[in-house]
Amino acid sequence: MFGYVRPYKSEMLVKEYEQYKAIYCELCRRLGKSYGILSRFALSYDCTFYALLALCVSRSQVRLDTGRCVMNPLKKCSYLPVKGEEYEKAAALCVILTYYKLKDDVEDGGRFSALRAKLLMALVSPKAKRAGKRYPFLEEIVGKAMEDQALAQKEKGGIDRCAHPTAQMLSELFRELPGCREGEDAALERFGYFLGRWIYLMDAADDLEEDLKTGSFNPFANRLGLSGKKELTAEERKRADEFCNEALNATMAQMLLPFRLISLENFAPLVENVIEKGLPEMQREILFLHVNLKKKKREEML
Repeated sequence: MFGYVRPYKSEMLVKEYEQYKAIYCELCRRLGKSYGILSRFALSYDCTFYALLALCVSRSQVRLDTGRCVMNPLKKCSYLPVKGEEYEKAAALCVILTYYKLKDDVEDGGRFSALRAKLLMALVSPKAKRAGKRYPFLEEIVGKAMEDQALAQKEKGGIDRCAHPTAQMLSELFRELPGCREGEDAALERFGYFLGRWIYLMDAADDLEEDLKTGSFNPFANRLGLSGKKELTAEERKRADEFCNEALNATMAQMLLPFRLISLENFAPLVENVIEKGLPEMQREILFLHVNLKKKKREEML
């Protein structure tokens, strides 16, 4: 995933912010314990949301612990450990997604990014194999999605075709979450599908100008007749932003319907903040304030 599924901190209560931070820090701690200290750099807001949603639907008993930050011993942190596998699965997902992201950079990135990714893959590959052995279904779901994504881009497919692999990946990941009430698996599946679609479209919109400069494939460029251009005029940029925003809003509308059918417990306000406030704010920043999150440190520690 890409780091877009994050909370809108300005709209969070202090208690909610501390809970989210404790989940984020607990996932960081589990990554280090299971896959080594360097694996903590794979930590993402998206996988934190996966852990958060798993905690909600499984209704696991949680307790608040305090201790020192594993990355900065001078800093105090709160943690929310559980006895279940929610964090272990989220940690494995972090590592597997990072591996496939590096693999994609090796195959499709520029010379410098491909070399950098190749060096990092040597470190990540053993961790990803370990995660895949622990949770083979995660490896299968992600691997299949990445293969289909590469094929869609090679075929220069349309927006729906290109968004489907990421959408299907989250659909399968969410459907598998344990502990949901009878009938909720279908709602989780549809919610995951449209969240995955939203993530892909947001990433494509964020990348549009960069892809035009490098000549990389982008489904929005094809749809808007911008392929072959190196720069956009102000009018073209406005038209592209409006089109991308409409596509994202339509996906958001379809996402909210199944989302409201899911019984959230433990941390319902956190999940609602991310989906109902965090995602729209991300759209606003990227499309209308032109904040390119890829040019700054996206996965900053909270």
